[in-house]
Amino acid sequence: MSLKNGTKMSQREKFELINFEVRSFYEYCKEAGMSDEEMDLICRPLTAAVRKASIRRWTRVFLFFVMVLAIGYTVSQTDTFQWHASAMARIVLIKLLPIWDWTPLYYNKCLIERSQPQNMDSNLVSPADCIACEAVKNVIRVSDTSYNEVFNHHLLRGAPVIVTDAHYDWSLSRSEINITNLIAQDDRLRDSVPCRILTNLRIGRQPMDLEEIASRITNSDIPSWFVHFQNCDIRAVKSFRVLAPRPYFLSPHIPPSHFNWLLLSKHYDTHRYKLLEFDVGLIIMSQLKGKSYLQLRPKSPCEEDCFTLNFELQEGETLVLGNSLWEFEYLPGKGENLAMITETDWVES
Repeated sequence: MSLKNGTKMSQREKFELINFEVRSFYEYCKEAGMSDEEMDLICRPLTAAVRKASIRRWTRVFLFFVMVLAIGYTVSQTDTFQWHASAMARIVLIKLLPIWDWTPLYYNKCLIERSQPQNMDSNLVSPADCIACEAVKNVIRVSDTSYNEVFNHHLLRGAPVIVTDAHYDWSLSRSEINITNLIAQDDRLRDSVPCRILTNLRIGRQPMDLEEIASRITNSDIPSWFVHFQNCDIRAVKSFRVLAPRPYFLSPHIPPSHFNWLLLSKHYDTHRYKLLEFDVGLIIMSQLKGKSYLQLRPKSPCEEDCFTLNFELQEGETLVLGNSLWEFEYLPGKGENLAMITETDWVES
């Protein structure tokens, strides 16, 4: 094997030739009586060149990897990529449904339940708690109110209260509210999928996003319908806050709502109340259009001690409720109705 015909050699043959030459040189040096230190000194230029070549190679690999990451991150921030990635993920999840029913995980607030036995009983009502609502027979309406009156005079004694001017400075007229336009103009809303939904319309395949819900309720051929849904997607929660801005009497220390609900109906005449299940905390219901019939039933074991409250919430009014003692049910009015409910962390203390 010779270097003269090296251009015709394969890569492997070249490596074998180099390896052979190096071994021959090493054996010659040993026969000549050279020490390891002397051989190291002679071979130092070669080893330095190999080391530099290795550093350059790994530097190129690292820079290429950084460039790929930078390009990937830039592309992932575009609306087009996010829309297609979301669509592909939804298709994959739908295809997985016959094999694996992942919907219970989707509707859970946490994928992993934390083991905190002391908190499991915090939502339960004890017989001693019933004394807080035993004298509450009706819901008082107030206006030009304050945090002290709403919370300290009413909520802290277990009584809900209706504020008739909660959004007196609201710039958006209730006649201008159009849920379908709001959803159509907001990318965050169109692709958002509600956590819970109940409607008399056929909802077809699940999950159903807000864009599909809006398209169904705008069908002019449907004479009577209702739909309510809960938003857990924080983007949708923030977008819907424009419908019912923060009431003037809320103290700054009360955090923004973490979930919200929309209740919509049109000419839906029924006698059957709809139960809404909330987290324990502060519930604020704003009647944006029409009216709703509300029923607050005492939670067990307070059924015998406390009264069931039945009342109407008129357009422009806002119900404020600490729901630790109450089950919440509503009945839509007979005309066109729209209401929004927010859930907020709040400790009655």
